[in-house]
Amino acid sequence: MNIYPISTDDHAWEKPDTFTSRVPASMQADCPHLEVIDGEHWWVYVGQKVRKVGTGAAAMLPDRGALKFFEEAPAAVYEAEARLETMDADGVAVEVLFPQAAGFGGGPFVSTEGPADLRIACIRAYNDYLAEEWTAISPRFVSQCLLPMWDVDLAVTEARRAHEIGHKSVVWTAAPQNYGFPHFNERYWDPLWATLEELSMPVALHIGSAKGGPERWDGFSAFRRLAVVSVTAITSNLHAITNLIFSGVLERFPKLRFISVESGLGWVPYLLETMDHQYERQHLWDEGMEVRPSEYFRRQVYVNFWFERSGIELRHMVGVDNIMWEADFPHPTSTYPHSRKAIETTLSGVPADEQKKMLETNAAQLFGIDLDTSSLPDSVCYRV
Repeated sequence: MNIYPISTDDHAWEKPDTFTSRVPASMQADCPHLEVIDGEHWWVYVGQKVRKVGTGAAAMLPDRGALKFFEEAPAAVYEAEARLETMDADGVAVEVLFPQAAGFGGGPFVSTEGPADLRIACIRAYNDYLAEEWTAISPRFVSQCLLPMWDVDLAVTEARRAHEIGHKSVVWTAAPQNYGFPHFNERYWDPLWATLEELSMPVALHIGSAKGGPERWDGFSAFRRLAVVSVTAITSNLHAITNLIFSGVLERFPKLRFISVESGLGWVPYLLETMDHQYERQHLWDEGMEVRPSEYFRRQVYVNFWFERSGIELRHMVGVDNIMWEADFPHPTSTYPHSRKAIETTLSGVPADEQKKMLETNAAQLFGIDLDTSSLPDSVCYRV
């Protein structure tokens, strides 16, 4: 069986002129741009440091460490043509793209920072950048749009515009309430959910999309701190999916799909069992939950994996139809440059039809990817 792996979490770096070249001249000083601060490049927005270049390209560095300047980054992190070459070498057929400097769903210009006209201009600039410089280059890239968080009507308008220019999905936050907006569960957001359901655009809840997180000891080394951040961020989506299941959103919008991104799958069986237990204890069918939490999950929620052998052993408790694969290129936790080996190791002993679902067809169906395999290089064909 031929399988063409679709990675459902990768990051396209914004170029230095992504925003400055697409917003009005009067906004160029305040929109996201690079500045050297304390001897290293930072993305700056309305005079505030947002994100440094740092470890965003770690998978391509010999020590998987940090960069100080954008110019040091390999072209594959910000150029579509160069990215295709790394995908060919790593055995990846398609990438689903997330932001880098713009945040993973809760970035400053999708929420409260800066004037509203600047914020919407930056959002449109980012969405146009992906359409013009990534998906226009190759159908092997799947773009996902950002939306304004401060006004549901603006979010609906931008979702429709982004869909028209080719965006397949939405990068959203698991907790708009943490930014001072209506709670994720409020019916205020129903016009957005209805629009995304109509457009068949799934909602990606990437780890780190909700403001805040656990305290971290100042005494950690840089790499130990990075490890702690990565692990605790993964577990944050357990809370996000628990809230989603009980929120009522899945009941009101039964065809809307959500993705728990970069959170793995080993925790899912425990969560489903616990939610079903509480459903029974609290008689939640009396409160409008027509089916058990685990059934809502299998109907409308997806997770992805990139290294978990233990999680794959529990795949039937999760639901094989709900699992997708990711490489998380070019971040520190990425399987690059050994993604093919990671797939072979993780899925060793798994039946070919299940491998194909998790590596390819689940994602192709969810994102509406029409894969022309005849145009793909042989190096991205995984034979089982």
